[in-house]
Amino acid sequence: MKRNVFGALMTLIVAAAIAVPVVNAQQTIMSANVPFAFSIGSSQLPAGTYAVREMGRATLVQSNDDKISVLGLYAYAGPSKAGETKLVFHKIGDHYFLAEIWTSVRGEGLAVPESKLEKELSASNLGPQGGVETVIVALR
Repeated sequence: MKRNVFGALMTLIVAAAIAVPVVNAQQTIMSANVPFAFSIGSSQLPAGTYAVREMGRATLVQSNDDKISVLGLYAYAGPSKAGETKLVFHKIGDHYFLAEIWTSVRGEGLAVPESKLEKELSASNLGPQGGVETVIVALR
């Protein structure tokens, strides 16, 4: 009986020790009101307010109501300037794709890889003058 209680207690301690750093590692680096529906990878997100959170090496884009979340590992896009906090979207036809995340909190920009749909639409020459339009959602 003592052995079972001791084992259960040790399991609980180990689980708590692992869970605490994960919870504390989540830091909101920006919030943005995106006025249009957009895609990240294969996920379609509706217009709304989103928080961008740092979770260790991963980045989480999450709706304010916590119903929609997209977690990804994004490539370094370069250093950000002081006060430079923005989301950069590519608009092709009537589709918007998150392309970059820039934040002065993190001190760097992150490049979101092109999705299969974005590549297909770019190749089919949709959009103004057959190209990609850049749309910026700047934060204050």
